[in-house]
Amino acid sequence: MLEAQRAAFFADLPVSLAVRRDRLGRAMLMIEENADALCAALAADQANQDAASAKRTEVAPALAALHTAMDGVGRWMRPAGDRGLLARLGGGGDYVEYLPVGVIGISAPAALPLLHAAGILASALAAGNRVMLKFDDASPQLNELVGRLAPRFFDPLELVIVSAGAFADLAFDLLVTSKEQGDGVTFARSGKSPAIFGRSADFAKAAGKVIAHKRVRSGRVPLAPDYLLVPEEQEEAAAGWLWRAAMQPGGKEGALVDAEQGRVARLLDDARARGGEVMTAEPRGGGLTLHIVRHASDDMLVMQEDVEGPILPLRNYARIEDAIAAIHRRAPPHAIYYFGRDAAERRHVVDRTLSSAIAIDGRALLAAKADAGMTINIGPGEAGFRRFSRARHVCRPSFLGLAYRFAAKDSGELAGAAPALR
Repeated sequence: MLEAQRAAFFADLPVSLAVRRDRLGRAMLMIEENADALCAALAADQANQDAASAKRTEVAPALAALHTAMDGVGRWMRPAGDRGLLARLGGGGDYVEYLPVGVIGISAPAALPLLHAAGILASALAAGNRVMLKFDDASPQLNELVGRLAPRFFDPLELVIVSAGAFADLAFDLLVTSKEQGDGVTFARSGKSPAIFGRSADFAKAAGKVIAHKRVRSGRVPLAPDYLLVPEEQEEAAAGWLWRAAMQPGGKEGALVDAEQGRVARLLDDARARGGEVMTAEPRGGGLTLHIVRHASDDMLVMQEDVEGPILPLRNYARIEDAIAAIHRRAPPHAIYYFGRDAAERRHVVDRTLSSAIAIDGRALLAAKADAGMTINIGPGEAGFRRFSRARHVCRPSFLGLAYRFAAKDSGELAGAAPALR
């Protein structure tokens, strides 16, 4: 199939704007017409996700990424340095044009598989490429469903879904994978999402917002805060405000199943055994029970495993640089939440950290933002288009140079001839 796609790719050159938009439109249509089935498949593959959250965190932003590519591809395709029709026809100096790469292999990760696959697909199709797509083994229902849907909207020579074989060993022109291998594009590993309380923060309000974020789907959303960094002299005060906020009545949805309760108990037992202090808040009137782990350390399982649930570890720092260094010791996070009224410190945190999104003073982060980028290091929108394009520098003589050459030719052969001997 790879060689068949590559042959079709070369036969199709140049890939017109109309063809690119048509493919992006069909990708959007495939998702739009089958949104409910896709949500059900995502929920079936991920125990901590239901159809409603799948629509918010994956289907809607996937469509947004494709829509962004549809709107922007006409601009992105324009040659750099091109000064219009006269320059193209008469020769007006050099310019750079953006050509497709060829056949792209996309190995979607287990986390947010549809969102990541659609985001990369949007860039790859906008750039005029053919695609082979494979979902992670942790997404069998999604892989099976998209495998059935894709042939209804795409010729397999344009887009094909594969489910087996040594995918990463195929000779793609570019490979996008969740693992570091070869020269292919890779997904940036995604670390835990921290919340930072600066010394200038209103701790009561900040604690309330953090707890509100943790209560959404019982902390099972990709952008929920995973741990908290607080000034060392204010850790006890921060823990107190968090506990008070968690004691307030909350929603009753998102209760933990037995398996999740068992995992939470195991994580908390490990934290206690390693010197952690667990503060358990059971809201008045019912709601999500939240566990605040003070004195959290890197050797605790709560700081090592992905904890999608009602556990909030607290770490402390002496200087804001120490908090930033703690974040850097892990893979760049999905999100960073910063609370504080110190403008210089806020700017420092923004400038010195990497993440897919950053929220200032607890503003809600929406995964549906098309430009969020999530965990992919290829960049969204035009940046993604560029990554999946081959830049070619076209060198041309200037218009005056061409005119001079034509004038010399028209003046006759003797006029330009040099004698053999002088």
